[in-house]
Amino acid sequence: MKTIGFKWVALFVACVCAVSVSAQSDLTVKVKNIRSAKGKVMIAADKGQYAMLDATGDTATLVLKEVPEGKCKLYVYHDENGNYQLDRVDGVPTENCAIVDLDMTVEAKTIDVELADLRNKAKK
Repeated sequence: MKTIGFKWVALFVACVCAVSVSAQSDLTVKVKNIRSAKGKVMIAADKGQYAMLDATGDTATLVLKEVPEGKCKLYVYHDENGNYQLDRVDGVPTENCAIVDLDMTVEAKTIDVELADLRNKAKK
């Protein structure tokens, strides 16, 4: 009798775990306005996914794997000097960057992100 009860509990736990898994999909990000062919293009989501590749031109395409559905932020920048951090002077980024608010759905497969030089905006 205990075995039958244990099997039902195990089945219940397995069903709850299966239902609680959220949908995930890959997201292709086309990054535009890369200033030079030096360094790396970096991207990270606040859900933990990240990717990087060598800068080779003014655009780059990166793929974030298994991004869960729902709202998330993407942080994108061109690490022109290759030190793996977004350089700043007086708190203003000196490397082109962008922050994107995204409502990730299963249908969302590709987005375009334009990097900006925030030094020009800070002077205005």
